[in-house]
Amino acid sequence: MESLTYNVSVRDLVAFSIPGEESRGFSLNSSAKEGIEGHQFMHSLLKQQTGESGSYQKEVSVAFPFIHENCTLQISGRLDGMLDINGHISICEIKTTEKSLNMIEQSENPSYWAQGQCYAYMVARKKALDKITLILIYFHRLKKDYRTFEETFTFSKLEKIFHSLVIPYINGIKKQSEWQNTRNLSIQSLCFPCDDFRKGQRAMSASVYRAIRDRNKQFIQAPTGIGKTLGSLFPALKAMGEGLVDKIFYLTARNTTQAIAVQAYEMMAEKGLRLKVLQITAKEKVCLSPDTVCNPEDCKYLSDYARKSRAVISNIIKEKDFFNREVIDTAAREYSLCPFEFSLDLSLRADLILCDYNYVFDPRIYLKRFFQDKIKDRICFIIDEAHNLPDRAREMYSTEIKRSQFKNIYNQIRKELPDLAAELKKARKAFLKYIRELPLTFEEIGLPCAWSVPDPPDNLIKPIENFLYDAEEVLNDESFHSFKEELITFFFDLVHFTRIYELYGENYTTFLYREKGEFILRLYCIDPAPMLKKRMACSISSILFSATLSPPVYFKEVLGGEDKDGYLIIPSPFPRDNLYIYIEDTVSTKYRYREESVPAVIRCIYDAVSVKTGNYMVFFPSFSYMNRVAFEYRKQYPDDKILIQETIMNEEERTEFLSRFMSFGESTLIAFAVMGGIFGEGIDLKGELLSGAIIIGVGLPQICPERDIIKNYYQRKTGCGFDFAYTYPGLNKVQQAAGRVIRSERDRGFIILMDERFTAHLYRSILPSEWFPFKTPGKQKDLSLDLKKFWGYV
Repeated sequence: MESLTYNVSVRDLVAFSIPGEESRGFSLNSSAKEGIEGHQFMHSLLKQQTGESGSYQKEVSVAFPFIHENCTLQISGRLDGMLDINGHISICEIKTTEKSLNMIEQSENPSYWAQGQCYAYMVARKKALDKITLILIYFHRLKKDYRTFEETFTFSKLEKIFHSLVIPYINGIKKQSEWQNTRNLSIQSLCFPCDDFRKGQRAMSASVYRAIRDRNKQFIQAPTGIGKTLGSLFPALKAMGEGLVDKIFYLTARNTTQAIAVQAYEMMAEKGLRLKVLQITAKEKVCLSPDTVCNPEDCKYLSDYARKSRAVISNIIKEKDFFNREVIDTAAREYSLCPFEFSLDLSLRADLILCDYNYVFDPRIYLKRFFQDKIKDRICFIIDEAHNLPDRAREMYSTEIKRSQFKNIYNQIRKELPDLAAELKKARKAFLKYIRELPLTFEEIGLPCAWSVPDPPDNLIKPIENFLYDAEEVLNDESFHSFKEELITFFFDLVHFTRIYELYGENYTTFLYREKGEFILRLYCIDPAPMLKKRMACSISSILFSATLSPPVYFKEVLGGEDKDGYLIIPSPFPRDNLYIYIEDTVSTKYRYREESVPAVIRCIYDAVSVKTGNYMVFFPSFSYMNRVAFEYRKQYPDDKILIQETIMNEEERTEFLSRFMSFGESTLIAFAVMGGIFGEGIDLKGELLSGAIIIGVGLPQICPERDIIKNYYQRKTGCGFDFAYTYPGLNKVQQAAGRVIRSERDRGFIILMDERFTAHLYRSILPSEWFPFKTPGKQKDLSLDLKKFWGYV
């Protein structure tokens, strides 16, 4: 029988055999830097305490080959400290905490003890010791205090503990190895699930495979309709079958694109692919007890979760390959498990994970089990609709606090929790003091207003952390308080604020807003590229693709790319004769000209949609401009059927809006929508479902303090500040809206762009090559007549 050798760290060994010990209470979750500082403090203290009678070694590397049947497990790790006092050896495990030291019990955190016991066994075995002492030290970061628990073990006792950890691990990795064999064989024999690659799809697939093979980052701009999802997943899986990658994260900005990835998987599964696939759904959408506090004491689905879930996971992994929301919900209900935690645990066993950007990039909810510690798996990121990531990331890495939050919580807690209220009052005072000390008062610049400063609010952090420390003790207490839910929300808002503060650098600014008596302090991420780059460094390869990733210099900059990264632009494979492009460059839709542009816009819309009965979309740069044009259009053409996007629409209303496009041919439908909104991208209206799109304006984001800060930042960094803040994001929205029209080689339709700027050199240089040549009023005086020719009516 073939001998198998595996490498494992002590930490991973313990995590496998003692799962689910991650605290579900309220904790500040110290950063890696703070953990290092805590360890350094304790190292110094322990060294002093040994005196002349002993010695202290910090961070001692240990290794041990454990042989079981035909398997060799190379176990390694680095214990925090080792004391030798008069020949008696003690192993020190140091854990940084923000939990009140007097609330910690010796029996909690079995994984900490098991980790120390593994180190103790390995040291005792090497030194031939009959007994050894384990000292578990909890260091409190804020209080600079510590608490120790100490226990002495015989070698035989440690050996039993060690075997109880290592045997299940070996059995587990053997099963996992058997599964990977099955998976890889199915991948190796897998053929492309369609009759042939679409034009451009093969080139995309080849670039994805090469990037994974060579451990590079790859940017790809590919037109809608060539099958980008399958074109990226298929080669990534082929790389997995060759042992180049262990796990694939397919990241999306919305659920609709996730559904396309599911379809691609199902096509390959029908051809014999064996793959464990997981869809992660947002916690609030799958929660089975939304009115219950999310902890084991209050929620039955979290109570005894670790024990209940392990057997369920083991069984369901054997039975199924695809774990979508329905599968997870059914199992969660049957076994009284939290469906969200259940899906996160399944992620450890999944080969392909379909999820939102948040689960990789958002500092609040990213999957710490994959990205917080040293990367163990060879991970590949496939990032769909990557043009959405910069703005999404800016929000992920920004945070704010409001004066009203301090006031509301203070009023609720001051009678029942006077000591906590006193700490909150200090934090509120520091907040107000910071505002008053700004060099420019709000009264000088008018109300409502915003003001930014380049420095972080350093004086706020200490009083906020002191309040959080006391609040943590209250929240971990089981005492009833009517305001507990509000306090929990405030607690996590402040924790997030302190964590974003730790990221603060030249790519941040501090915004102060005043509006109707409210003060808002915001730590605003101008440039998320450093954080995106750091997270993508957790993968062996990141594939970023979209129908709109131009210009390359912009997207590489804002997505954390480098000059060495691959960049592929795939031209449209669809017949150019099927697309009619017209640029109305005699009209300006700049803000100051919008009112006078309304008659020309209405005339252009009517001329375009009256030629052929069909469905059309008209995209505007803002709701106010859209509503103004829609109002006048209805007055002039009351018999035309018009659909108007509302400012806020729930899922049902969005579905109803799109369902109106499912019929065509009997009457003309004109849908008015906003560029960059919910209907500006990610909707699939093939064939006759959409005959044309009219795009009013160049899509520039609204001028605001945040955008101007972005402009100034990139002006200093690249010399192209206005383009980075306004022009490129605007044209991206234009191209996304235009991409709704041609979705396959059989689609025919028109795109009309209305603004004089579209024919300027900068804009022409960015527009897709397949849009050239285009018509203008100078070349074609009669739009209606030209469209009749396009549709074959004359």
